[in-house]
Amino acid sequence: MKAGSYNSIFIVPGLVLLAFSLLMPAAGGFLVFQLLLTWLAVFIIFFGKGMLIPSILLGIYGFSISFPLIVEKFAELPYSKTIISPATWVLTWSGYPLESQGQLISFLSSTGEPISVLVTSACAGPATMGVFIAIFALMMMDTPLPHGKAGYVFIFGIVGTWVQSFIRLIILLLVGYYHGEAALWTAHSWTIYILFPLWYLIFLYVYFYIYNGGKNTRD
Repeated sequence: MKAGSYNSIFIVPGLVLLAFSLLMPAAGGFLVFQLLLTWLAVFIIFFGKGMLIPSILLGIYGFSISFPLIVEKFAELPYSKTIISPATWVLTWSGYPLESQGQLISFLSSTGEPISVLVTSACAGPATMGVFIAIFALMMMDTPLPHGKAGYVFIFGIVGTWVQSFIRLIILLLVGYYHGEAALWTAHSWTIYILFPLWYLIFLYVYFYIYNGGKNTRD
């Protein structure tokens, strides 16, 4: 009786969540999330007592796919400028003939080919930032850092994730300058799959170094 009465309090919120998941507008990037939300609602209705962990995991996943869309809708120009301004400054200071106006970067390649690149907020890496924050949250759930150090490691991770996006834009512009626009877009397709994993390997090393050091200190 006690278990049944306890779980019954989750029926109403579970039904509300189920209705929301079924009625929410279907969007390409959210179809998987919508399906998972539906399963979570059913889980809450029947197994409400164990809803905490799956709800947290789904919330983390929802954040990772929502963050780029939120940035695009509410901070398109300022977010893109956080990477455009320093990248164009570094390259023009290094002697490359770049010009930027708003989100547009224009230059002549080494062979004289005019190239113009629109750097949107997506190019500034909100997707990788959302993925980093989500993975960091999962790591903190599984292997939490010592108290007082998690914030510093998180800031280090945020900065590092931005730096790898900054390096990516520099690489793309240099590829365009030396090899032309077609090569730039080819590099655009694969650089993210190299730079972000390499950066995250570095972050993992730092994370577990601090984690193990904290454990040794406590011992």
